[in-house]
Amino acid sequence: MIEIAKISQQGQVTIPVEIRKKLDLRPGDKLAFLSDENGCYLIANASLLALKVAQDEFQGAAEEGGVKDEGDLLRLIKESR
Repeated sequence: MIEIAKISQQGQVTIPVEIRKKLDLRPGDKLAFLSDENGCYLIANASLLALKVAQDEFQGAAEEGGVKDEGDLLRLIKESR
């Protein structure tokens, strides 16, 4: 799929509605522009990208911290307070 948008004199672009829907973009959302080694850019919903990065970083942290179930989690929270 190819979508084309025009850049205004102020450098603004209207993102086509289909792309806004697919990226779950709403007014006020921020975009992330990611480049690859070929000079191509990908556009992503910055909030969803940040959430994905955080999930990837925390993957396995519960097991490493000895949290096996809800009881372990509640105990850990209580101890940290």
